[in-house]
Amino acid sequence: MGKNVFVSADWKDHGNPESDDKDVVDRIRKWSDDLRYSTEFRYTDDVKDSVLKPSNPDCRRCDIKGECGDQIDWSSVVIFVVGDKVASKTAGECNGVSCSPAYSGLGTERCKYYKSPAEDVDGGNGMSYLKFEITKAAREGKSILLVFNSVNKMESWIPSWYNTLCKDYIFTELGRVPFWNEVKGTKDCYYDIKGYLM
Repeated sequence: MGKNVFVSADWKDHGNPESDDKDVVDRIRKWSDDLRYSTEFRYTDDVKDSVLKPSNPDCRRCDIKGECGDQIDWSSVVIFVVGDKVASKTAGECNGVSCSPAYSGLGTERCKYYKSPAEDVDGGNGMSYLKFEITKAAREGKSILLVFNSVNKMESWIPSWYNTLCKDYIFTELGRVPFWNEVKGTKDCYYDIKGYLM
């Protein structure tokens, strides 16, 4: 297929069972690891791991968004994993004045990338990580594939901000696919996604 695909999903630490959509991301990663695709995949959690290092204790939300933006620039398709909690996710929001180092639990400090509302032309400060990634993809005219972490198309899980993007920007939505083919989670939509990426 030869495409570059960025997978945008709710992420937390590897091995954290509380990560809402980690099961979908792990399965897509397994497809890639098994060489079932000639497509190259990159993932939101890989971006986090690349910038949140002990050598960079002052990593901020804007650092993560900046790296995600670079990965979206690299991609031709963005897979947006839509789980039941995606619409309410706020992780990554920042007022552009003060924030804590991302993922450190440390106190708030003046933002090292201070931007007034007028300077924040992409609106990234007030966006969650997920909203920023999908907004960036829409603005750049990337193809987007919605994948529901469900056995059904759960249209009610789609955030209202995504529906606004559909009206405000010209981009191709490749389709909407339930990821699981059965409740136990042993059968997935590999062939459906493969068809969209060909």
